[in-house]
Amino acid sequence: MIALLFICALFFCFYLVLMLLYFSGWIATKDFSFSPFTPKTKVAVIVAARNEDENILHCVTDILKQNYPSELVELIVVDDFSSDKTFEILKSFEDSRLKVLQMKDIVSSQENSSKKKSIEIAIANTSATLIITTDADCRMDNGWITNMVAEHELNHKQFILGPVTYHNETNLFQRMQSLDFFGFTGIACGSLYWKMPALCNGANLAYTRELFYQLGGFTDNEKIPSGDDMFLMMKAFKHNPATVSYLKSIDATVRTFASSSWNEFLQQRIRWGSKSKYYSDFRITSSLAVIFLFYCSVIVIGIMAFVQPIFFLVFLFMIITKSLIDAAFLFNVANFFGRKKLLLIFLPAQIFHITYVLIAGVLSQIKTYNWKGRTNK
Repeated sequence: MIALLFICALFFCFYLVLMLLYFSGWIATKDFSFSPFTPKTKVAVIVAARNEDENILHCVTDILKQNYPSELVELIVVDDFSSDKTFEILKSFEDSRLKVLQMKDIVSSQENSSKKKSIEIAIANTSATLIITTDADCRMDNGWITNMVAEHELNHKQFILGPVTYHNETNLFQRMQSLDFFGFTGIACGSLYWKMPALCNGANLAYTRELFYQLGGFTDNEKIPSGDDMFLMMKAFKHNPATVSYLKSIDATVRTFASSSWNEFLQQRIRWGSKSKYYSDFRITSSLAVIFLFYCSVIVIGIMAFVQPIFFLVFLFMIITKSLIDAAFLFNVANFFGRKKLLLIFLPAQIFHITYVLIAGVLSQIKTYNWKGRTNK
C-alpha cells in the first residue's frame, strides 16, 4: 500500500510541475502587437480539402477577404479525392489568386494520397516565401495573414504557431470540447515558451518555403498519416529554436468546429494520439506519459478508496489540487479568447477529459482509426 501511494504521489507531483510550467509559460508569453508596416512577403495559403462542401465556401471567402495586399497572396486548395461537391464549389470562384489542384490528376490512386502529400504538392506549385496552412473547415478574421507576416518580418520568425479555437457550439458535448481545447492552446504556447514544445496545430501554422526544404519536408514521416504539423515543428525546433514562435494574438486566431458525435470525437483523438509513438523527442513523450500515468493513478486511488479510507482522502486531495490548477489555467486562456463563461461547465468537462484521455490513449496505440472515409493505422 505504501509503495502504491508513493508511485501515485510521484506522478501527481510530476503532473503539477508540468502544468505549472505550461501555465506560467502561457502567462509569460506576451500578447502580440505591432506598429503599422508595409508587408513585403509573398504568401501562399494552403488548404488540403477532402469532402468539405459544407465548409469550403466560407473558408475560401475568408481567406480571399484578407486585408493583406492582393498581389502578395495566393490561395492553393488541393482537392484530395473528394466525392462530394467540394471541387465544383471551388471552381465557382472567379479570383486569380485561387489555384485549385486535384490529387486525382497528380497521384495514381487514393492509397498514394494524404494531407502531407497535398501540402508537398502545393508547396511545389508556388514560389511564395511564406507558407501558411489551414483546414477547409476553418474561419478566420481579416487580419490573420497580416499578423502572421508581421511575426515573420518584424520578429524574424521562420516557423510560427497560431491559436486555434472551436466556435458555434450547439450542445454541452461541444462546449466541453471547446473548454478542453483551451488546454491544448495553452499547452502549445506555454511549452514553447520553456523551449520544450509539446503541441501545434496544422490548422494555423506558418513556415518559410526555404525552411520546409531545408528540413526535408515530411521525409522520414511521410508514411505516417497524421502529424504534418508536429513532426515538422520538431524538426524546425531542432534546426533553430530561436526561429520558432507562438503567435499569441486574437487577430491571428483560426476557428474551427468541435466534433458532433462521440465516435467522430474519439476517432479524431485516436488519430492525434497515434503519431505519439513515432516522436523522437523524449521531452514530448515523457510529458504525455506523465499525464496519462497520473490519470491512471487517479482512477486506481479512486478504486482503492472503497477499500481503505486513507485512499479516499488522498483521492480527494489529488482531485481538488488538480482541479484548482487546471481551472486557473483554463480560465486564463478562456479569458484571453473572451469565453470565460465556459468555465461554468468545468466539473463535467474534467470528468470528460480524464475519461477520453485514458480511452484514446490506449486505443491510439493499438487501434486503427477512420478519417474522411479512410482507415489508417
